[in-house]
Amino acid sequence: MPSRACALLIVVVAWLAAAPSARAQDRGGYIIRAFDTVLTVEANSDLVVDERIEVVFSEPRHGIYRTIPVRYSDPRGFAYSLGLRLAGVTDDEGRRQTTDVSHEGRYVKIRIGDPDRTVAGAVVYVIRYRVRDALGAFAEHDEIYWNATGHEWNAPIERSTVTVRLPAEVPADVVRAAGYTGAFGSRDDDVAIAYPSPGVIRFETGRSLGPLEGLTVAVGFPQGLVTFPSVWTRAGRLAADNWIVLAPFGWLVVLWERYRRRGRDPEGDAPVTVAYEPPPGLSPGVIGTLVDERVDLVDMTATVVDLAVRRYLTIRTEERTRLLGLLSQDETIFVRESDAGGQGVLQPHEQALLRALFARGNEVTASDLKNRFYQHLPGLRREFDARLVEKGLVDASPSAVRGRWMGLGYVAGVATGLVGLAWMGYRDVPPPAFPLVPIVAGALSLIVFLAFARAMPRRTKKGVDARRWAIGFQEYVRRVEGDRLERAVRDPRGTFEALLPYAMALGVADAWAKQFDGIYTSQGPVWYSSTHTGAHAFSTSSFERSLSSAMSSTGQHMASSPRSSSGSGGGGSSGGGGGGGGGGSW
Repeated sequence: MPSRACALLIVVVAWLAAAPSARAQDRGGYIIRAFDTVLTVEANSDLVVDERIEVVFSEPRHGIYRTIPVRYSDPRGFAYSLGLRLAGVTDDEGRRQTTDVSHEGRYVKIRIGDPDRTVAGAVVYVIRYRVRDALGAFAEHDEIYWNATGHEWNAPIERSTVTVRLPAEVPADVVRAAGYTGAFGSRDDDVAIAYPSPGVIRFETGRSLGPLEGLTVAVGFPQGLVTFPSVWTRAGRLAADNWIVLAPFGWLVVLWERYRRRGRDPEGDAPVTVAYEPPPGLSPGVIGTLVDERVDLVDMTATVVDLAVRRYLTIRTEERTRLLGLLSQDETIFVRESDAGGQGVLQPHEQALLRALFARGNEVTASDLKNRFYQHLPGLRREFDARLVEKGLVDASPSAVRGRWMGLGYVAGVATGLVGLAWMGYRDVPPPAFPLVPIVAGALSLIVFLAFARAMPRRTKKGVDARRWAIGFQEYVRRVEGDRLERAVRDPRGTFEALLPYAMALGVADAWAKQFDGIYTSQGPVWYSSTHTGAHAFSTSSFERSLSSAMSSTGQHMASSPRSSSGSGGGGSSGGGGGGGGGGSW
């Protein structure tokens, strides 16, 4: 009797010890006794998947469901989809099973079973489906990389096998195969790999798989066994999955139509005829701004020279030494003259430029402008633009129009990127390490807007005629010969000095100066002096080079601002590749 009691006690203790383990292994009311997969690679690069899943239910259930992801993101950040088509589900004897197929996020969900009937004990489900775009093409081989079981089953898988059938008989020595087991991302290779016949590779796990563990296989095989879709077909599918990359082209069409209707100058590009003088009534800075619809520093420095020609200031360059005379550097000095001695009425943009230039006194060096004058540039640009509007040369301020379209570009770029990210989230695409596609789409959209922003300012008919006249004068300066020019003008010195600022604004000052070499016998212009020009050797070409160098240096100082501070080959893993997912019971 005591021996019987001891035996009974041992049985009870053993049952109690085993119960938690059994409950842990059967958390979903079922276990998977066997999960056998056959992957048949077809010559057209499709993949036919046959899954034989043997399930043991410990309690009545309607059946199981199988979830398979069909949307992915590649390392470049592109989303892509696998075209999955269910062929059918049967039992082990070929009898069709009731199924319901739905899409849940990035998954296709196949629910198997009759909602009006339950099953218990051992049940076998055979699932067949066809997958498009499941193979990979590499430089030296093609590959199937497939997560056969998936990692999202909440039940253990006691045994798992995968058989890969290639579309042709190829020897084992030209095939590279690898298998991975364990949780997602694991590189454990507890897998036996065999080659039962040419073109057939078989994988079998060396242990049972716990919940949320799976088996992934990779097989690399020679190129030429399969034919991939054409480049155009793949590009079309890629664009369909990443339609946001087409957004910049959409913006391009919209902006081109907007430019065609509201941004293009009237009368188009009429032929340019040679003009012997710049457009009357327009200052050098205004003409320079009109030609390219931008207020450049060249337009401002040309205006400074024009003010000097008109006696509102004088320009002097001096050679100054430093480091105990070891080094020398030219310094440009501007001296304000009395307005009473000036020629012509000062226009508002010229008044603003003089105020900015001599904000600290009536004598200023180019070095004094460094890290200071830049503060005046926005206001000066508005003044120059205002003259174009005031004289009826443009419909609206070019800077304001460009700024408005640039602002819209930043909004469109950010919005495009955010919409792309939101679409990826809506489609439940796994987030890539770097969301390249939305960012590139947003950046390209911004670039499109910035490119069109330059062209959106619109000249009036009067502005088009004035620009054509200015370009004609520019061509005249480039082509005219010096002796013909000297014979054509009564006052060579006056003509040279008066039109030099216009030539500077149009970028032909050097050609203009060359035509007047020799007109000064001793002394140069009264408004300019330099330690490099002697009274016996004055040359308009040398003068122009010296003046241009001085004004270029001045322009750099004008724009400078203080710096701101700145603060199958063995590379796979369990869960990689296509396939995957998991399932459960219901």
